[in-house]
Amino acid sequence: MHFIPLHPVLLVEDDLELAATIQDYLEHRGWEVDFASNGALGLHFALSKQYAVIILDLRLPALSGLELCRKLRDQAGSALPVLMLTAAETLNDRLTGFEAGADDYLVKPFALAELYARLQALVRRSHSSESRPSSMIRYADVEMDRALRTVRRAGRTLSLTKMGYDLLEILVLRAPAVVARKEIEHHLWQGEPPGSDALRTHVAALRAELDRSPSVPLLRTHRGIGYQLMVAEQYEG
Repeated sequence: MHFIPLHPVLLVEDDLELAATIQDYLEHRGWEVDFASNGALGLHFALSKQYAVIILDLRLPALSGLELCRKLRDQAGSALPVLMLTAAETLNDRLTGFEAGADDYLVKPFALAELYARLQALVRRSHSSESRPSSMIRYADVEMDRALRTVRRAGRTLSLTKMGYDLLEILVLRAPAVVARKEIEHHLWQGEPPGSDALRTHVAALRAELDRSPSVPLLRTHRGIGYQLMVAEQYEG
């Protein structure tokens, strides 16, 4: 049966047997897969061609997955969705992966069906992001330029991860209302978060940058409910 390729995928993985298995699985379902066995080659491919998503091993020869992801985000501010593969589920691996700009992660060994579902969710989310209007949005002293994907607070440019930006975006759009966890998870991952601590990890990273001293805290947690942006006067009143 002949398939028209659905999505071009870049697979960067030094385990040749695993890479062949993933490539066969995705190509059988109509996806076009380019393969790189090391980080340096993977970065070259990622910057040379348009992909719908990248599958990226955390530990790679020549250039690590973390370094590749950081360079990808730094060079031209790429918004390419990144699914990172890790050998062990540790909090540090998750934190460093998200901080480098990864959108999701999977722990080896994993089911190919789960990998496929995660990839589909990332592609859907990416297409949804591309359809958003490009305009300025503001709340209190926070200003977001959705065309440039930049954020300033009281004149200070914030350094946010890709996920941190998307999280702040929905909070600014709904401020000062409380945004439910389920709504945020749908906004970030199409309702399929990569782990129970994923949202909490991103909130903590966003709070550290957004509410950094001497700024007055804006990001508030409502345990078991969700999160909101609210200025102190509104919160106290």
